[in-house]
Amino acid sequence: MKRTAADIIKILEQWAPVKLQEQWDNSGLCIGNPQTAVTGAMVCLDCTEEVIEEAVEEGINMVISHHPLIFKGLKHLKEATPVERTVALAIRNRMVVYCMHTNVDKVMDGVSGAMAQALGLENIDILAPEPCPMPDTPQTVACGLGIVGDLPKKMSTPSFFNHLKKVFHLKHFKASEVFIPEVSRVALCGGSGTSLIPFALESGAQVFVSADFSYHTYFETIPRLMLVDIGHYESEAGIQEVICNELKKKIPTFDVRKTRICTNPIQIY
Repeated sequence: MKRTAADIIKILEQWAPVKLQEQWDNSGLCIGNPQTAVTGAMVCLDCTEEVIEEAVEEGINMVISHHPLIFKGLKHLKEATPVERTVALAIRNRMVVYCMHTNVDKVMDGVSGAMAQALGLENIDILAPEPCPMPDTPQTVACGLGIVGDLPKKMSTPSFFNHLKKVFHLKHFKASEVFIPEVSRVALCGGSGTSLIPFALESGAQVFVSADFSYHTYFETIPRLMLVDIGHYESEAGIQEVICNELKKKIPTFDVRKTRICTNPIQIY
């Protein structure tokens, strides 16, 4: 059975409605006609030239990315920047590009939920909840940014740090001084979590795991909350598998796969 881009988008938006996105965001259909018959979908964190090339080589004509390919807007298409070149390459190859950003940040089993599941947290709840209307129903569900939950057993902070390294495949990360010796409750936010620090402080968590914290925020949270910056890409990478699984649940025969390319632009030397 042939599937159109619209069919795939409908499934994704039943799970993470695009209207949940923040006002400044640019989630949704980015490039292509929704009525295009799709041969499969390549899921990635960032839509780059290399990801488009990978999809083309594998006979796939739809890319689903977490970060929006076109975010601040384009005034021209001269292929002078990585974004312009990626857009041009996608258009030349008649690709459909769809982006799921803050809308999939806000659902319980989205970006931060994937982090919580990987860490084995229990009694999970939204860190910064807001009412979220669902499509085609007057009902609202719990959603919002971040997750907070409990470890199955209390851990020493060094043991918890080692657990983070194992779960998220980290060699290094940035963290506060260990001024709280044990961890039982953990706050999480995939991506840049600085704006959620007040919620993490109120949540009863001993540690807040996210990314992109500034220097001074580490001072501002002493002695109540330890901050752990595991990296923006590293904190969000798990959503790729979640998106793949969401589509496989609804259409098991559809060819959906995660990119083999690591698009993380940050390297640690």
